[in-house]
Amino acid sequence: MTIIRALALALPAALALNADAAKWDEMDYGRFLSATYLNAEGKSTLDGKGSAADKGVAVRLGNNEGALLFDTDLCRMAGGWTGGFVKYKGVAFDGAHGPNPSPADKVSVLFQVNPGPGWSKGDDFADPRALPTGPGAAKVPFGPLPKEWAKYRGLYLHGDHVVLHYTVGTAEIMELPGLEKIGDTSVLTRTFNVLSAGPGASLALADTAITGVDAALEDGAGVVSNDAKNPDSRVVVRLHGEGAQIAAQGGRSTLQVREFTPGQKFKLVYANTASADLPKANAALKGLGTIADLAPLTKGGPAHWPATVTTKGTLGSEDTAYTLDTIAPPFENPYKSWIRFGGFDFFKDGRMAASTWSGDVWIATGIDAKLENITWKRYATGLFQALGLKIVDDVIYVLGRDQITRLHDLNNDGEADRYENFNNDVQVTPGFHEFAFDLQTDPQGNFYFAKGGPVNPGGSGWGPLSEHNGCIFKISKDGQKFEVFATGLRAPNGLGVGPKGEVTVGDNQGTWVPTDYIHLVKAPGEFIAVPDLAHRNPIPTEYTPHLCWLPYNWDNSCGSHVWATSDKWGPLAGNLLYLSYGKCVLFNVLQEKVGDVVQGGVVRFPFKFESGSMRARFHPTDGQLYVGGLKGWQTDGAKDASLQRVRYTGKKVHMPNALRVTDKGIHIGFTNPIDAATASDAGNFSIEQWNYRWTKAYGSAEYKVSNPEEKGHDPVEVASVKLSDDKKQLFLAVPGLKPVMQMKITMNIKAEDGTALPTELAHTINGVGKE
Repeated sequence: MTIIRALALALPAALALNADAAKWDEMDYGRFLSATYLNAEGKSTLDGKGSAADKGVAVRLGNNEGALLFDTDLCRMAGGWTGGFVKYKGVAFDGAHGPNPSPADKVSVLFQVNPGPGWSKGDDFADPRALPTGPGAAKVPFGPLPKEWAKYRGLYLHGDHVVLHYTVGTAEIMELPGLEKIGDTSVLTRTFNVLSAGPGASLALADTAITGVDAALEDGAGVVSNDAKNPDSRVVVRLHGEGAQIAAQGGRSTLQVREFTPGQKFKLVYANTASADLPKANAALKGLGTIADLAPLTKGGPAHWPATVTTKGTLGSEDTAYTLDTIAPPFENPYKSWIRFGGFDFFKDGRMAASTWSGDVWIATGIDAKLENITWKRYATGLFQALGLKIVDDVIYVLGRDQITRLHDLNNDGEADRYENFNNDVQVTPGFHEFAFDLQTDPQGNFYFAKGGPVNPGGSGWGPLSEHNGCIFKISKDGQKFEVFATGLRAPNGLGVGPKGEVTVGDNQGTWVPTDYIHLVKAPGEFIAVPDLAHRNPIPTEYTPHLCWLPYNWDNSCGSHVWATSDKWGPLAGNLLYLSYGKCVLFNVLQEKVGDVVQGGVVRFPFKFESGSMRARFHPTDGQLYVGGLKGWQTDGAKDASLQRVRYTGKKVHMPNALRVTDKGIHIGFTNPIDAATASDAGNFSIEQWNYRWTKAYGSAEYKVSNPEEKGHDPVEVASVKLSDDKKQLFLAVPGLKPVMQMKITMNIKAEDGTALPTELAHTINGVGKE
């Protein structure tokens, strides 16, 4: 069996596809693969019809001989089919903006259960979830059922078996999807083990009613007519075990469990047959009555991916203060896994775990000073577009679009056996472009991640909205409390959490985002920038000022933020660093505070990463900065993935490292002395400024401050310059400065020792302090 976790994503701008992207059937995804599913008729849950699952686990049965799709929000088996697995459609598979995976062509659908609770509460199957509200809201509910109704707890992987784990009320249940054969005919099976007691409930079997429980079929079996195009076709559903019965309930087929008792076991078998062969088929199904004990499947099974991959890194030049070392990813691997890094972090001993957009987790050992022998081992598969990963107390947490999954290696063989649902309270729609981004923790152990809006194909406007589109979320250390931390984001590919709990985030140019920016969240509940995704009434008419805007040609697609907490990384320790995914560069962020107003600017490091820079972490032992990324949508990156180390060599760092704006001018601090001759000449400095328009349009042109209706920049005169006695502080006399969205300072100066300095600094003025 193989599992697919159901959910769809897409990313901002055009997808850049690998030449082998269409060869999904050749790739070994182990037991899991991430996607959003449509039902056999191609209907999504936004229609309010069909068996689609916005979040779920599809289990591949046999050798692509069938599948069962489990909805993890609703604890609902959304459907089952034989004759194939899935069609790999969607942004992460073939780059398509809109469609999602669906059952393979020419499958035989044995049953479907349309969206709603998979188990009743008492006799009640009515969906208790509220509809989204506000302009553009979808007309169907999203998110999981209340925990006291039913709750998905995760799954166990053991060989070819996948055991689903969930609760119904107080009853704890294990369920094993399966496929068995009667001659050449494949039948679907569902085996249930009850672990703890609870009041009885009914299980939705199919959205077509039982048409007969009679002497011809005997007690314990019923018939569901499922294929309107073939009225002679019948599906027999047979129950094995005690304490339950198949029945018709509210126009659908159900399994009624009188009471859940520990140790209770039962099994359902679905088979397709012609109406004339019903008695014969039913008799054959009676022979499939063995009900498995699932406990041995929850103890850890044999390794699935024993082969490892060894790669070698290359070291950068020692001529500069910061050099770029490169670690080769395991592009060529026995499992043909498509390596595109969406997140990574380090264990205490220096080993690394990295997640991929395709849903894998790999563990790398041998990351040392020389990078000569790095061994990669596949640890997990099937996660839902894993674009964030965090290690806490040496345990791996992975963010997918559906949930945060906590991974457990139960038998210490180097592979995950339990995929625990740490938290899945986030709402998800079938929209192709509502990715879940990054995974960070604060000093108290709370988790944070961000979620984009369901951007329409083409990039402008939105699809139907849920309550969680465009938000930052905070999840308690134990995973039990989920809250919206901030709203109003379009496509925030990454955020940062500082050593004092500071939360920063960026966004991608688009609807209501004139250009990319860096934002420091001032308080929980803050609205940031996109009114359509504010989730409040009245709708905001002003955005919250950002720490800094970034010119489009500097950063056209944002990445994560990281705070330089290492004392082994030179004079920039303590600074905020910002990644540009689109331009594959790293920025040093210069911050200042004017009263209660924060503002600042950025200066670029003089190197470029090999792929779109997504995530960054400092290594726990060598103290250096590691940057990983992928080429999944528009980026200047050349490779599908990269993992590189920004290493401090010990040489002098020559870079602006402080910025302060007053009514008299601009103060710029440097890490080391600068050359007095070049720094004292006002002719070596030029400043220009401009504003953007904050509208629902896609991005913004650049407009003069002097004439807001005219596109372009205004020059700003530098009256004089002054260098401090220690030659580390430069003052540009610019009287009459006022708030402006974008200012760029160009400098033609050098360090005292002749080393070249960065020539450009971009910043934002939200407030002007007193000199």
